[in-house]
Amino acid sequence: QRLLTQANQAIHASLLQSEKVEEATGLFVITLQGTPNADPHNEGRLDKFKEAWRKSCGTDPEINVCPGVMDDRRGYGLTRSWFNCLQMARHMDLEVTMVFEDDARLFDKESSLNFCDAETRQRKVWNDLPEDTFVAFLGGHTWTYADPVQKKQERLGSTHSSQYLETTFSYGTYGFAVPRQSLDTLLNTIEEDLVHGFIDEDGVRQTEFLSPEKSWYRKAHEVGKKMYAIHPLAVWHEGGFSNTWKMDRDSITGEDEEEEENDNEGGIRGVADT
Repeated sequence: QRLLTQANQAIHASLLQSEKVEEATGLFVITLQGTPNADPHNEGRLDKFKEAWRKSCGTDPEINVCPGVMDDRRGYGLTRSWFNCLQMARHMDLEVTMVFEDDARLFDKESSLNFCDAETRQRKVWNDLPEDTFVAFLGGHTWTYADPVQKKQERLGSTHSSQYLETTFSYGTYGFAVPRQSLDTLLNTIEEDLVHGFIDEDGVRQTEFLSPEKSWYRKAHEVGKKMYAIHPLAVWHEGGFSNTWKMDRDSITGEDEEEEENDNEGGIRGVADT
């Protein structure tokens, strides 16, 4: 009950802060920019997100700003931020909710640019979202695909349209989408983690830190839904200070290791030069 009260207060504050809170846009961005006592590395990060979006899309992003939550325990601050953010999305009754961290960046390829406006997203991305989707990752890394053969075949396909590949595990939550029919279940899963901790791969409940992907994959299996990764991946994670790990981390594309190795000399594949 206390979490819900806090969430409702955060929803009200977020609605006031959102630059464009409208049903046409289901894009939410979590940021610690402007949060009291946040690490100084967070200064200007939301501004950088907007600048990068303008460079990719040629237009200002229509976003709903979700103020980040501070918590010294690893994973708890971001998880509490998701809870507040997704509660706000629930009140807006969106068909699909996208959540980005402020250091997520669109790849420089046509399929990623389909995300630039709501109408194109609906027509070229969400219309093909499988009905049994629990969560669709728009970025991430260390993928385990349900059908590795299909993954290999899809890698040879077009980069102009988006497809969905079932994944049985991954890391990275800097860009994901939730359909309306899964939102309440995901919210309940997040709240369970915050209150009780998560169950690790050995069946042990952990409360000192959170690893939310494990709970999401577990819940999807329990309710008979599936986790998907969009293909090609739409967003990558820009390197810099990590609020989770309290240190600088390199950029993460989430693409196959052999592809990244082949492109090391020429930069990150699908990422425009700055």
